Amino acid sequence: MNLDTTYLGLALPHPFICGASPLVDDLDNVRRLEDAGAAAIVMNSLFEEQITHDAMSAWFADELVDEPPPEALAFFPESSALGRGPDAYLEHLRRVKRAVAVPIIGSLNGSTPGGWLEYARLIQEAGADALELNVYA
Repeated sequence: MNLDTTYLGLALPHPFICGASPLVDDLDNVRRLEDAGAAAIVMNSLFEEQITHDAMSAWFADELVDEPPPEALAFFPESSALGRGPDAYLEHLRRVKRAVAVPIIGSLNGSTPGGWLEYARLIQEAGADALELNVYA
């Protein structure tokens, strides 16, 4: 039985792909997915909204408040807990791409016209074989 198909312009031997899930967070799991026969793997979405939120939180914690009272420190996020842009996502995408031979599909949820374009370009440059647009209202 021939199950060849095309998805997002990618020629696949069958339609069984691994959708975005926590399995994609670990390179050993990504290799297991390929070994189990996944024809492609979808990355978790990069959320522009989260990047913007983290940047604003970092600015607020670092710049706006010079020396908060000690009892208020519990309300501020640790600076190590804040994302610093899309760098971690893009680096993980590069590592996943190097780890397996199956196509890797990036996923993007933008919130501004410029964000959609910029992050799509960055995901493409990081090596994604295709891009899923995570659009919702």
